Amino acid sequence: MSEKTSMRSTKEERRRETVEAAMREFAVYGLHGTPVEAIAKRVGVSQPYLFQLFGTKKDLFIAAMRRGFQRTVAVFRQAAAEAGPEASTDELLMTMGVAYAKLLETDREILLMQLQAYAASEDEEVRTAVREEFLRLVRFVQSASGAPDDAIRPWLAEGMLMTVAAPLGLVEVDEDWARMCTGRWLLERVAELHEKGLSLKDVVHAKVRGGGG
Repeated sequence: MSEKTSMRSTKEERRRETVEAAMREFAVYGLHGTPVEAIAKRVGVSQPYLFQLFGTKKDLFIAAMRRGFQRTVAVFRQAAAEAGPEASTDELLMTMGVAYAKLLETDREILLMQLQAYAASEDEEVRTAVREEFLRLVRFVQSASGAPDDAIRPWLAEGMLMTVAAPLGLVEVDEDWARMCTGRWLLERVAELHEKGLSLKDVVHAKVRGGGG
């Protein structure tokens, strides 16, 4: 490997490390509340070097936002692959929905970064970038599931409800209204049916979707 190639590889690795570190900071403090020095300190680089990697804090925020959406789509992609080529549209939507419910419970960073991205969308550049990533997510779900728009829309709507409920900690509220708003009811119902030896197809046919009742 040449010295030039090695330097390029090191720089790309630094960029990846910086984006991951930025996600952790931006997820909590947002675009305007996150000091650049906090990100630089987390990565272990100087602020000037950080600005060599990303021209502005906004550029870094957009890169972190894109990384968050990419990780979410990767979860959907894996879920669709696990469902298998013979899975029906409903089975694929169910599998990706369950995967998203699990993601919201296990990766708070992605969840908060997504919400910070929406909050920062008053900025035109951020809004344009968030639209692009949201479109990629929607297009992937459409392509992977083959579902029509009238099925995709409620699926996305329920996902957004789960996205709002998760940071509010509603999974910890033992009341029907809270359970209805989270993905916990879905995970519990699927687990219950699986314990009875039912397959994903059986779960779909049992009409698990649609509420916590």
